[in-house]
Amino acid sequence: MKAVFDDALKGVYRDVEAVAPTEETVDYKQIATLGVGSLVAAIVSILGFFWTPFILVAVVGVVLGVLGLRKIMRAPEEIGGFTLTSTATALSVLLAISATCWRVYAFYHNAPPGYEIVAFDSMALTKDGAVAPEIAALNGRRVYIEGYMYPTKRHAGITDFNLVRTLGHCQFCSPGTNPADMIAVSMERGNEVNYRANKLVGVGGVLYVAEDFRPGELPYTMKADVFR
Repeated sequence: MKAVFDDALKGVYRDVEAVAPTEETVDYKQIATLGVGSLVAAIVSILGFFWTPFILVAVVGVVLGVLGLRKIMRAPEEIGGFTLTSTATALSVLLAISATCWRVYAFYHNAPPGYEIVAFDSMALTKDGAVAPEIAALNGRRVYIEGYMYPTKRHAGITDFNLVRTLGHCQFCSPGTNPADMIAVSMERGNEVNYRANKLVGVGGVLYVAEDFRPGELPYTMKADVFR
């Protein structure tokens, strides 16, 4: 009886086929790194609504996105991320346009009535180191200029300060600063301001232009009554 049982049991094992486990294969695609870079640039370019230079980051995002899309279309079987890259590119375009429009709007609508808006870049000296004629014509007129406060020893109750063209002047305090990149501002009597670090400010008042300034002197001074 035992022999019969053993033979029957062996027959059962013979009838069972060994099934090898199967491995599932997943088709992975490389994500376009240019698309990721475009997305990062788009996010950083949001700062362009507050600081104009960051608008250029959005332009970089557009360039990276376009290059990424071209790379994906050339090898769609190997490189993925089309949706990510196209979305990042569109977002960079949108932010570049909207931030530019906002900065232009803010610039031309912040000046109080009766003040002429003057861009700091237009006040650059000529190749001969002289004041440009169109800037010299502003002598004694009320103007409104945006710039950054040069660091001072005081942080409150300030009546005199220097307005500089770029944030770099404030950060590095370079002794070799171009004299045309700085305006000596004196607030009208009774007006005091607080120091604003690394923030764009608008100053309005009467501009005085010294065409015969000497080395070490500033060609521009202002008697201001507006500070924003």
